[in-house]
Amino acid sequence: MNKLYIWHFAGIVLVVMLSQFKNSLLNKGRIWSVFLFGLMDTLPHEIAHWIIASLTGGRPHGFSIIPKRIPYTDINGNDRILWDFGSVQAFVTFYNAAAIGMAPLLLLGGAFLTYTYYFDFMPNEWWSILLFYLILYILIANSIPSTQDFKVAASQNSWLFYLIFLGIGFVAYEYVIKEFTNNI
Repeated sequence: MNKLYIWHFAGIVLVVMLSQFKNSLLNKGRIWSVFLFGLMDTLPHEIAHWIIASLTGGRPHGFSIIPKRIPYTDINGNDRILWDFGSVQAFVTFYNAAAIGMAPLLLLGGAFLTYTYYFDFMPNEWWSILLFYLILYILIANSIPSTQDFKVAASQNSWLFYLIFLGIGFVAYEYVIKEFTNNI
């Protein structure tokens, strides 16, 4: 058995422990710990929003990764705390709402590229294996859109715009491009 397999197992354990540790800190509500984990967890997520807003004409003008505590009472009357980890303000329109809202999903592409090519550029050593799992954890955990991200994506009838755009592309492919390539 390859001795490095133990480090792959340790990497998986690291990911599970980070996830559990983060949830424990969030439940305790300590602002410094939330900020440290929020920095690791929020920065790539908000940068994805910022980049897509910039590319789609959203002109981002506000960027925050400072966590804010939001107290609320749940349906059972228990006092709870929600955390707002960060935000990007942008001008959301019908053509960029879905792209801006779902921008963190692009981090899954980064996770896939990391998974595919990481060991082509990094040594197959114990520290590199643990770093590999840490990078995958950060990218995958940040790729999950928040409730607010879904609200932004569903606003401005942006889905209808993209559906029409895909429909036009499909018709163009079926009736124009296929016909053109068949005649060649």
